[in-house]
Amino acid sequence: MASEEILCQFDLKVTVLAISIIVSNMVTIFLYLKNREFAFNTLMGERLFKIQDIAFNNPFLEDKKFIGGWDSFCNKYRENEITNYDNPETKRYLQYEQYCEMIFNLIYDNYDATKSEIKVKEKIAFKDWARVHKTWWKNPIDKFSNHDSYSKEMCEMVNRWVD
Repeated sequence: MASEEILCQFDLKVTVLAISIIVSNMVTIFLYLKNREFAFNTLMGERLFKIQDIAFNNPFLEDKKFIGGWDSFCNKYRENEITNYDNPETKRYLQYEQYCEMIFNLIYDNYDATKSEIKVKEKIAFKDWARVHKTWWKNPIDKFSNHDSYSKEMCEMVNRWVD
């Protein structure tokens, strides 16, 4: 009888220990995931601020008239008609190329992290932003770079937004 009592106490101790280990691990995992999400959101916020700062200091990057000249610039660039990189217009369009890459990289990183179009659109008005820069999306300097650089799912999402 005493050995049964000792075994019962031992089983109870093992059970309590196992439950406490499981709960402790679950709390640790939960806190890790929350911290990771916080760090990701902080990084995305910093990147967004940087992009907005660039646009604030270079307002032509969001100007419809300027953006409207993108296709013409690309055609000249691809035909090797652009030879003077010190030309202010050339510099601006090359800056625009980089600016758009920053925007769509941010969209991609958000999509890649969430795997959800709904969650991507909840964070930032990415759909509206993509539409402003749809000319670049459809016609980057390197013709296939967007579809080669981004996942099929992300490209399909952006194509739905801009079509």
